[in-house]
Amino acid sequence: MRASFALRAFTIASCLLIGCSDGPAEQNPSTANGGSSPESPNPSAGRPGTGGSSAGAPNGSSAAGEGAEAGFSAEAGASGSAGDAASPGEKELTPVTWKVLVESSDSSLYAGAMIAVSRGKDAAVAYLEQSDLSSAAARVIMQRFDATGQRLGALVELGNDPEPYTAITFASDGKQYAACWNTPPEIHCSLVDEQGTVQRNALTLAGQYPTLVGRDGRWAIAYSASETELRLQALTPSLEVTGDPVSLEPSSAFRTQKRGPLIAPTPSGFALVGAALADEHDALWRLDAELQPVGSPVPLGHDLWFTAQLAASDTRAAVSLSAPYGAYLLLLEGARVSAELPMGGGGKTGMDHALLVNDGGIGAAWLDPNGALWRRFFADGRDADVGGLVEREANFPPPGPSEEGTDSYQQLLRVSDQVLVLARARHYGYLASDSLRVASLSFP
Repeated sequence: MRASFALRAFTIASCLLIGCSDGPAEQNPSTANGGSSPESPNPSAGRPGTGGSSAGAPNGSSAAGEGAEAGFSAEAGASGSAGDAASPGEKELTPVTWKVLVESSDSSLYAGAMIAVSRGKDAAVAYLEQSDLSSAAARVIMQRFDATGQRLGALVELGNDPEPYTAITFASDGKQYAACWNTPPEIHCSLVDEQGTVQRNALTLAGQYPTLVGRDGRWAIAYSASETELRLQALTPSLEVTGDPVSLEPSSAFRTQKRGPLIAPTPSGFALVGAALADEHDALWRLDAELQPVGSPVPLGHDLWFTAQLAASDTRAAVSLSAPYGAYLLLLEGARVSAELPMGGGGKTGMDHALLVNDGGIGAAWLDPNGALWRRFFADGRDADVGGLVEREANFPPPGPSEEGTDSYQQLLRVSDQVLVLARARHYGYLASDSLRVASLSFP
């Protein structure tokens, strides 16, 4: 559940954030929760851009490596072991054992924002890869892995025609995987069937900035059909257009950042952030299984800055919105924002949190500036304990403690019966120095 700025200086992400190392060229980024991500940051952001890398990104060793790297902490410094349950309602420093999932010995390979999804028995991560020696050569790459974080097979190329430095969207319908990306003026999508066969160009649409989502063997895509139209379209299992589209107006923030909306599947339909209220601000929308809005949208009180993540059930939701030098983690219950948690960190583009709906509540996880992992569990019916709604402030800056988080990538997934956290010290960077890692985690 999970979302992707062309600029030499920036650090944004999906659902997410950027890295602090210089990229191969000027670029745009990143992701939402299971969707696509912003394309180019506000020119005043002043952060290094995203990118991709290029051909032949190696799998590394045949077995995923373990341990820590610069910017990563294998031991969080707290008592307990990986997999211990977090204390409900309190943030907890959490020691974990990281495995390397995606890496490269080629110092020229640059990877943009990553998006991971689960199809139940296994999972996969996808990203745009590019070589700094050829800004025109970009491709979309996928790596499968199991519930222990072990790689399954080799890297798979899903496409070789994405716009350089663009964002991608990646999803699963529970049986297959699919990815979409910008190839202006079109959106191109590839499908990976249950046998692992890649069907390139399974879908082509006129538009930009897609977010793909899957549930129960079906797909839906949301994308910018024009500057003023956010189009929601149902798709068949083979990614063919079916039924009439639903049109909404994109919010001012999502339109400005040129990114696809956040979409999370729920038991009865979908939750969406990225469609506008009458005042053009951001809200949480509920959609039925046919993508039709249900009830009134819930104003969030804060708008998209650079990165964001969304997790939702039919009755609850959590939205993490980056803000300059921090983030706002918003909890929603029913038709209202029930708690707000400001947090500092991440520089001008801010930070965000990995989110996951769990039995009895919603889990969150993030990296701090030392690379240590923190987690917190928000139990159902306990949002009043979090508070934060008495004096809500404007988008920036968050009044939280400084440097609790950083502009890292983090995402939570459930694969089989195991919760996994995926993390990278930067949203964008060279794979030789910024590998993607995975570890087991648990929540109450």
